[in-house]
Order: sequence, then structure tokens, then C-alpha cells
Amino acid sequence: MGGDVKMIRQRIIEEASELFGQSGIKGVTMDDLAQHLHISKRTIYENFKSKEEILIACIEAFHKEKSEKQRQAENVVDAILAILQKDVGKSNFKTIRELRKYNPQVYKEHLLRLQDEQRREIEQLIQRGIREGIFRDNLNAEIIAGFFCRYNNEDFADYSLFEFFDIVAITILRGMCTAKGAEILDDIIKIKQIFIK
Repeated sequence: MGGDVKMIRQRIIEEASELFGQSGIKGVTMDDLAQHLHISKRTIYENFKSKEEILIACIEAFHKEKSEKQRQAENVVDAILAILQKDVGKSNFKTIRELRKYNPQVYKEHLLRLQDEQRREIEQLIQRGIREGIFRDNLNAEIIAGFFCRYNNEDFADYSLFEFFDIVAITILRGMCTAKGAEILDDIIKIKQIFIK
């Protein structure tokens, strides 16, 4: 029985994440979610008290998935790209803006906290890259990690995530690299076809 409940919760989180990305947070009702999942609203409420609780679960699941991708990476360059690419695939500025506007408490208590964790993870990866000779030793890891985490900010709202990733993230990473790091980055770009045209 416990496994069934866990599977239903997971399915609700996955489908809600998809719907929030497509229609926006405000644009998705519990009725929409129930209809999309082909389950009753009662089943949803048996698993989550409110839409806000589902939203929090979606944010937590998204960041957990990013951390898992980072742990599976072969090297620090790959790990940073895995974190950033995950955002390119699922996140968008409109959703962040909507979260700030309509769910400020969730934004402050959950998203900002998780973004701060991500900033610290990237900072640690940069420091590790410096120790391993992949990144230049004169880098300020705190500033760079902070900048990488700002792409979820409205400062970049006029640009697509693809533009951010292609133009900004890869360019900054290349500038951070030693010759050894540049080779690793070029190999990753070739193998994984990082550039999104």
C-alpha cells in the first residue's frame, strides 16, 4: 500500500511540474491536474493538502534531480554543465517570475534556499576544479557561482534559457578553464552536443 501512495505522489509531482511549465503556476488548477492525471481531486488531496504543497514538492524534486545529475558527472566541468543544462531543460523565467509574484512565501522559503544550496555546490565544484588544475587558480569561485545562479533571476527575463546557456554559460566556463580544462570542455561539447542551435 505504501508503495502505491509513493507512486501516486511521484506521478502527481511529475505531471504537475509539466503542467506548471506549460501553463504557468496560476494557470493550473487542481481540476486541471486531476483531469490531466485521470484521477479524482480527492486522490490529489489525499496526497497533498494544497496546490502550494504540490508546488513545493515540484521544486524539491527538481533540485534533487539536479543534484543527482551533478553526482553522476565524470568531472567538475561536466558537473557544472549538468546543473546548468537541467535548468535549460525544465525551468523558465516566466515560471520564476510567476512564483515570485503569486507565491512569494514559497519563493522565499523554498526556491531561494535551494538556489543558495546550488550556488554553494557550484562554488565547491569550482574550488575542486582549481585544485585539479582544470580551472585557473586566480578565480573567485564565490562570484562565479553567484553569477551562474542569477540566470533564474528576472535580470535575464528578455533572453531564452538557450541563449543564456549557449552564449553566457559556455563562454564563462571556457574563460575559467586552463588548457587541460578547455580540452575537457571541448570533449564534452563534442560528445554531448552541448550547443543548442
